[in-house]
Amino acid sequence: MKAIDISLKNPYLVAVVVLAVFVVGITAMTRLPADLLPQFNTPAVQIVTFYPGMPPEVMESDIMSRLQRWTGQSVGIAHQEAKAMQGVCVVKDFFRDDISFDTAMSQVTSYAMSDMFYLPPGTIPPMVMPFDPTASVPLCLVSVSSPTMSEKDLYDVAYKKLRNNLQGIQGVIAPAVYGGKLRRILAYVDRDKMQARGLSPMDVVQSLKQQNVLVPTGNAKFGDTDYQVVSNAMEAKVTSLNDVPIKTDGQAVVFMRDLGEVKDSSQIQTNSVRINGRRQVYIPIYRQPGANTISIVNAIKSELGTILDRLKEEDERAKDLALEVVMDQSTYVRSSITSLQIAALLGAALAGLVVLVFLRSLRSTFVIVLAIPIAILATFIGLFYTGDTINNMTLGGLALAIGILVDQSIVVLDNITRHMRMGKSGFQAALDGAREVSMPVFVSTLTFVVVFFPVVFLTWIPRFLLRRWR
Repeated sequence: MKAIDISLKNPYLVAVVVLAVFVVGITAMTRLPADLLPQFNTPAVQIVTFYPGMPPEVMESDIMSRLQRWTGQSVGIAHQEAKAMQGVCVVKDFFRDDISFDTAMSQVTSYAMSDMFYLPPGTIPPMVMPFDPTASVPLCLVSVSSPTMSEKDLYDVAYKKLRNNLQGIQGVIAPAVYGGKLRRILAYVDRDKMQARGLSPMDVVQSLKQQNVLVPTGNAKFGDTDYQVVSNAMEAKVTSLNDVPIKTDGQAVVFMRDLGEVKDSSQIQTNSVRINGRRQVYIPIYRQPGANTISIVNAIKSELGTILDRLKEEDERAKDLALEVVMDQSTYVRSSITSLQIAALLGAALAGLVVLVFLRSLRSTFVIVLAIPIAILATFIGLFYTGDTINNMTLGGLALAIGILVDQSIVVLDNITRHMRMGKSGFQAALDGAREVSMPVFVSTLTFVVVFFPVVFLTWIPRFLLRRWR
């Protein structure tokens, strides 16, 4: 009741508040990030462990289960998920909301490293990384192509240079390179020639290792000068490895060329990428937890030209290199958000039309239509200061709230119109009409609150989608 009296007695104050909401709301709307889903703020950590060639059964029993037991001791852990595959296992630890991300990471890292002592010899140290279940699909794919460069050269450029440049963009994770060939220097030996000289493949391996090394020897001080000494015994050319002695038998020396040949080759190719019928290489781009899909893709597209110029300056082979975004998930995000925005505008227009038809008053229609954008802008202010985004869930909630807002506005305006037709002044009709329906409107609003209140009891993914407070 008091709110009604204050509003009617201070029209200029109401006008100032509305203008303030309009200006601040527009500013907040332009600065709010847009994404498909809300930001996942619940701490989650994944531990990835490699043991090349190890069967999934052994990965599960000897590595994955141990990591689950050890990291499961972390304070505040809610539940775990794990999966073992050939040569790799992944353990995901999900924490309660009251545990900070830094605490979760430090606990899991400490336990994972402590478990290294009990893992099978040869296990690669576990990689502990943040995990975001909403970022399991790449945001985009950056392709690397060239009509003159080989697949091996394309892989080298993508893996050693482009990936590092892309990860310099805020929020980007570029974990792997797909397609191309991984460069390897391979020694091809003849079995019969080795047997004739009493040699085994391990003899060849050991000899090549011993005579092709780079050792940081240290420093040597001569007088007042201190020299850094580096012992570089690595061959400058691949063909020079064919002259490496493998065995000395009296006066006879067996060289690598007597047993076979060393070639600048590649690892056995296990995957290939074709874009528009031509073999290429691509890097999938993921986002870090809390990062924004649209801003990341926009940043990548704006930086690709600069990165390409830098790569061409660093490598002469890259003169005709091309970098392209061949898959862009942000397109679907933009399309989804645009569709919801259009639906909201159509709803507002249709609501105004209905009011105009039944109340037959342009003034009342203007009040209803004006209330909708002001309420939406006020919501954007709240989203901005709570750190949320414009996404499918918030826009869906706005569409639902607009319907309730229009219903309540029509009820109040219709009652005020009825009092004006009774001969009352505008001020008195507004006062009496608003007071008369204030309690029914409050009760109906309270009913909506009660209906949606069970949302506070949701857990895990439904809670993350539908409840935006801790």
